[in-house]
Amino acid sequence: MVSIGLRKKPGKASWLDWTRDIAALLIGGLIAAFAVNIFYVPLKLTMGGISGVASIIFQLTGQGRFLPLGVLFFILNVPVLLIGWRTINLRFVWRSLIGSAVYSVMIDLTEPTLNRWFHDYINIPLENGKADPLIYCVFGGILYGIGLGLIFRGGFTTGGTDVLAAAIMRKIKTFSMGQFLMVLDTTIVLASVVAYFNNDQPGILLAMYSFIAMYLTSKTIDILLEGFDYCRTAYIISEQCEQIAERVLHDLNRGVTSLRGKGMYTGQDRNVLLCVLSKKQIPDLKDIVSDIDPNAFVIVVEAREVLGEGFGNATDF
Repeated sequence: MVSIGLRKKPGKASWLDWTRDIAALLIGGLIAAFAVNIFYVPLKLTMGGISGVASIIFQLTGQGRFLPLGVLFFILNVPVLLIGWRTINLRFVWRSLIGSAVYSVMIDLTEPTLNRWFHDYINIPLENGKADPLIYCVFGGILYGIGLGLIFRGGFTTGGTDVLAAAIMRKIKTFSMGQFLMVLDTTIVLASVVAYFNNDQPGILLAMYSFIAMYLTSKTIDILLEGFDYCRTAYIISEQCEQIAERVLHDLNRGVTSLRGKGMYTGQDRNVLLCVLSKKQIPDLKDIVSDIDPNAFVIVVEAREVLGEGFGNATDF
């Protein structure tokens, strides 16, 4: 699973903001519950984080004979949230508590209906047998990502390993949060290989399907939070920086910043142009640089988030 922080909103939130956030939480929780009960639980796919641990325990204890999946997830999440309360901040914890509670309730409320729906309308035999489990993990991963993405857009989280990672990263600086979460989620999914050793489907096959679903969930969340199109940052090293900058300013209507650099091999001072553009403007930038200085050195990298004049929202791209 990916690490998502709460989005800060300037000033005091209005009733409209609260209504929008709560609506996103409820709809997101419902969609995530749909994915869990229709695709993940019946096929024994494993999610990352606390949800994955709860799912494995749920399957090994007879699918609800011990505790419902939602209740199990919430119980496992409570000590993690207490750790977050001690090490992060109270606002993060109570938003995570609300998000995880809604997520848990939605899973348990919809489970009876969705379970019958799965067996009566989805998992029906085809002429050549059962449907390929791959189609379940693709749609399940995307729907689960949509659900979690809406929860995150509402300013809530489902707690879990994100909170644990944030707490541990305050003490241990060896790994980044993303690396820690990747290792933790991978460990949880690989644990399902052993847990489902005697399953009808080989445990290693279920783990591979789970990795596909987890990847699709992560990418879907990114799209919901950041949009389909990321802007680009261009670094241009040239002897004709002033002419290139003038063309970018007038032809592309984008700002340019000149940075002072030094070539360590030649020892000569050089100007480096820094420019942030939309993806569709990159070919135009290349044409401008090529026309003025074919020997220029250009680096284009992806910028996940840009704030400021001209980059206020995703519609600029």
